[in-house]
Amino acid sequence: MKEQDVTKLEFLMKVNDNIIVQRFFNVRNYNPKAKNSDDLYEYMKDFKDEMSHILKMKTVDYMLQNSYEIMENPEILETSFTDGPEYFSLIIKNNDMTICHRLFDAKIYPPKIRYTVDIRPQIKSLLSDLTDIFSSENLTFSNYEIPVEG
Repeated sequence: MKEQDVTKLEFLMKVNDNIIVQRFFNVRNYNPKAKNSDDLYEYMKDFKDEMSHILKMKTVDYMLQNSYEIMENPEILETSFTDGPEYFSLIIKNNDMTICHRLFDAKIYPPKIRYTVDIRPQIKSLLSDLTDIFSSENLTFSNYEIPVEG
């Protein structure tokens, strides 16, 4: 296999500027058009929704397990310990160029949940699916072009 047949991409999940997970993955026969495909858009949207659901369920478990402490001290659930908004970012990069970036609100989850995110159970299938999308020749595209700035 030649060096040029493989493209190294990076997946990042962060809360604000704090990295939760960073993984590099290799894509054979990289298709640069995949970054604008409906397939990538839908996949990343579904992954964001899945992560939101997981975090909601962890919040429910946390609140049930700590209901007495929460009733005694509702400050436990205070989500305003930091100034300004907090967001989870799902980012895919090719070298230094960001090719996909999704955000969702982190402050809706208690601090105990948003600062202890663990996506290890999802990471293997995520990277495998992203590899498939970025190497696919059979992608779907919307009828409109996404403007590229710069």
